[in-house]
Amino acid sequence: MLNGIVYTDKDKCEACSACLRMCRTKSIKIKDGKSEIIRESCLNCGACIKACSKGAKRYISSIENTWRLLETGAAALVLAPSYVIVAAKKYRCSTGQFCAALKELGFAYIYESSFGADVVTRVYTDYLNDHIEQKGREDTHVITSPCAALMNYVEKHVPALLEQFAPVLSPMAAQALLVKRWNDCNTAVVGASPCIAKKSELLDKNLGLFDEALTFEELIQMLDSRKIDPPVLEESEFDGIQAFYGAAFPISGGLTKTMEMFTGESGFNPVGSDYLILEGEGRAVKYLGKMARDKLKDGDLAGYPLLVDILYCEGCIMGKAMGVESDFRENRRIIAQYAQSRFQMSSSKELAGKYKGYSVVVKNTVQAPEFAAWLDTVEQLLRENSFARRWNNRHYDKKVPDEDQIKAILEHDGKYSASDELNCGACGYETCRDRAVAVFNGENEAGGCIVHIKYEAKINLEENKRLQELDRMKSDFLSTVSHELRTPLTSVLGFSKIIKNRLEDLIFPLVKSDEKKVNRAVGQVSDNLNIIISESQRLTSMINDVLDLSKLEAGRIEWKMEPLSPAEVIGRAASATAALFDQKGIELVLDIEDGLPLVEGDLDRLIQTAINLFSNAVKFTGQGGTVTCGARADRGSVIISVTDTGIGIAGQDLEKVFEKFRQVGDTLTDKPKGTGLGLPICRQIVEQHGGSIWVESQLGRGSTFSFSLPVFGAVDSSPEGRVALPVKRAEQVSTEPERAKGQKSILVVDDDTNIRMLLRQELEEAGYSVREAAGGMEAIGMVKQEKADLIILDVMMPGINGFDVAAVLKNDPATLQIPIIILSIVEDKERGCRIGVDSYFTKPLNAVELLNEIAVLIARGGAREKVLVVDDEIFSSRGPGKKRG
Repeated sequence: MLNGIVYTDKDKCEACSACLRMCRTKSIKIKDGKSEIIRESCLNCGACIKACSKGAKRYISSIENTWRLLETGAAALVLAPSYVIVAAKKYRCSTGQFCAALKELGFAYIYESSFGADVVTRVYTDYLNDHIEQKGREDTHVITSPCAALMNYVEKHVPALLEQFAPVLSPMAAQALLVKRWNDCNTAVVGASPCIAKKSELLDKNLGLFDEALTFEELIQMLDSRKIDPPVLEESEFDGIQAFYGAAFPISGGLTKTMEMFTGESGFNPVGSDYLILEGEGRAVKYLGKMARDKLKDGDLAGYPLLVDILYCEGCIMGKAMGVESDFRENRRIIAQYAQSRFQMSSSKELAGKYKGYSVVVKNTVQAPEFAAWLDTVEQLLRENSFARRWNNRHYDKKVPDEDQIKAILEHDGKYSASDELNCGACGYETCRDRAVAVFNGENEAGGCIVHIKYEAKINLEENKRLQELDRMKSDFLSTVSHELRTPLTSVLGFSKIIKNRLEDLIFPLVKSDEKKVNRAVGQVSDNLNIIISESQRLTSMINDVLDLSKLEAGRIEWKMEPLSPAEVIGRAASATAALFDQKGIELVLDIEDGLPLVEGDLDRLIQTAINLFSNAVKFTGQGGTVTCGARADRGSVIISVTDTGIGIAGQDLEKVFEKFRQVGDTLTDKPKGTGLGLPICRQIVEQHGGSIWVESQLGRGSTFSFSLPVFGAVDSSPEGRVALPVKRAEQVSTEPERAKGQKSILVVDDDTNIRMLLRQELEEAGYSVREAAGGMEAIGMVKQEKADLIILDVMMPGINGFDVAAVLKNDPATLQIPIIILSIVEDKERGCRIGVDSYFTKPLNAVELLNEIAVLIARGGAREKVLVVDDEIFSSRGPGKKRG
């Protein structure tokens, strides 16, 4: 059989597997998201063509080549008997008018294959008689079918049955052989049928009988392209012998039913009742598969019938390329009605005796002088065994994977146990293991189980809220842990600073010794304390990163959008990181385009983004390197870029740098420390502003991180002086305010004993009188009894929280004027502002800032303005952070 009749239009294919589900031999492979026909395995039955809703499955057209044959010489057309369905349904014309239309199309001769079916019946009968005589009835097992798709199936998939498959031409092939003998041997022969697989049979070079093969669908296209209208034409007769359809055309039951027309003739029906009729492709394929397995297993076919008569496609009246709507009962009725109206069985004993074995009734038979000559030709061909054909073993052999290989493929499809193997057939294969074998043979792709994919999609849909909740819980967990770490970290950092200050101010000056061990011990103690403080501050920075990202992802950030100068953002970020550049001797070069437009954004968050990029550049740039920050306008955006001369980033890592907790340079022995959250935070901030952030880098050649911000519209009118590096934060803050005269009383409210002790030591060292309360109710009672000059209040306390305590005190005229500072791990400054607290600090404690704020608030007393002062950036123990009022 000819391979490659059916193919895939990959531009239309969506790899939905509908074709694979319909394919009985699984001759379709999925590759690179498209389906392909496995030509060596395909039956060319066309089932996939009907199954494909996108029109991606097609068969090779023979129209153009047929036009060339008609133009170059005489051509004969051999029609499958079901042409009467096309005539009746498509054109509503008689068969004679349809014949006339085909001749007008250009065919010199028009034949239909009924007489070929008669001849084939005769050949089958002789073949069965010979087998029974030679082997006996019990050992005779013959498979017969005119179906081309079934021939393909036996040749390619069950070659063990080739010995049983009767080597007889199909009716159309037999008719073509007769046409060649009846006419000039140079006459081109074209076949037409409703079956796509018939193309592969008729065009088989080993057969050598047809020059081209059309489907009825293609024949209709040719007629319509020439605007030929059969109903208006005068009837024309077919050429050759017209056989009686009831006997010649293999209706349901095929050969068995055809032979019944000859029952009564001595020895003509050797099968008797020892036969099996199979209808439908699914049943036929399964039956033959089992038959082949039993033969290979047992060495014979004991128990199987003498004749297996398989009707694969309902007698070629339901072909995939009929070209008209197909209904089996209606199509069969049309053929039967035509047969009854057109012909009648001859009852002439003389004719029946003379032409024994034929059911032919020809128009004006007695008057046709060439009739006898035609039959003589048939007899000669029978003697030459010309109606026999040979079969080829083109077995499509598949490799068989072992159990471990199958298991690995199944696990890739999410099937880790036998219970996961649903064997639902949705993917097109009968079992999950069949699909695994296909994957092993390169016929499909691992991980493509449709049910698994849809199941995962269903889970994603059904459990989307649950997954979001889990993500929220994860973020809350990180946030909670980070918050909770702040309290012990406050104690560690606070007491470490107190110890350091006490040692340096009071103890170390008293330790005067010439002993090297003593001096070395003093130095080590000082260094160790510095390490504790430094690492505590680094941990604080990490915690702040986690909290920042958590708030950004949860949408809990209040964005303060306003027109901003890009130069100001860069300048303030450069100032904040100046010490980092100084420590490594790295030069910072600013390359800011003149006349940049303003951008709209949150100043603090954009400065945070620039600081992160500057810090990142310093981390990965060696001593004496250069970092360049540029800013330019570009098509409605301002692009800010930070370029370093550092180690660069490998190509495979470029897509990972903005992932959470991911750091480049994992293979470096001196990898910079950090959480891997700086760049993800930058991305969140930039995207919130409607911009984008990206990186360009080559390993060993440095990196450039850039981000874009939409312009606000106005041009930056800030003076050039604003581009210069501002002085450091510590230098921007005024000296400590003068302490209010007289000892002031401060109430410290916190349920953590260590925090109260830390605050007591810091406050008493600063000259304040300190009282303590371990809870909210206790604090309210103490204030009612004796007013304090200021209250430091924690939020998270048992019983009544700090916000409620503040609300009670701020709503009581007797305590309204007492300044309240919240010092907590909870960051909810807006709520504190609404309640009326005077200042808001987050742990860990920055003692210098806290003491400065206390002095300011006590000095203002009851006449102060209602201003909320918050602090969310902790720097060194001696350098105050930025405050916003």
